[in-house]
Amino acid sequence: MIIHIVRHAEAVERTAEIQEEHRYLTRRGRRRFRKAAKSLATLGISPDLILTSPLIRAVQTADILAEKLSYKRELIVATQLAPGFRPEALDELLGLYPQAGEVALVGHEPDLGLVTQALFGETDTLTLPKGSTVSFKRAADGTGDAHFLQMVTGGGRIVTTRGKAMDRLRQGG
Repeated sequence: MIIHIVRHAEAVERTAEIQEEHRYLTRRGRRRFRKAAKSLATLGISPDLILTSPLIRAVQTADILAEKLSYKRELIVATQLAPGFRPEALDELLGLYPQAGEVALVGHEPDLGLVTQALFGETDTLTLPKGSTVSFKRAADGTGDAHFLQMVTGGGRIVTTRGKAMDRLRQGG
């Protein structure tokens, strides 16, 4: 199974008028993530499923991803991907879709950093920058090690070596 871990793009800040769950993508966030999604399309990313957190900024990010990848199915809103998602829940979530060979998960920090850290088998704290994607391949049943495939930054830069990706993720950018 190929797993793409996607952090939502840049969103407006929370204010007294805008609650956390109502934060939406900024113009800059939409523009930059279109570049990132275009890079993912160039790499031949073709998920069977795109699962997204129910929060607006994640759904908007997933929608841009679907558009740029010419994804023809409906997005799947997975409440499990709302803030609070933990690495231990990954296998359970993916187990709901045993037919999928390639899945994109769109969510939030620090959750996705923890999932990425677990897939890398790292103890260092990792942070996915806004709009970035890290891709792994692993056995469909979740056994064995996950193998790093690539990272695409929030601005669309492609990183193909594990070391360079780890450096970026350790710095959060």
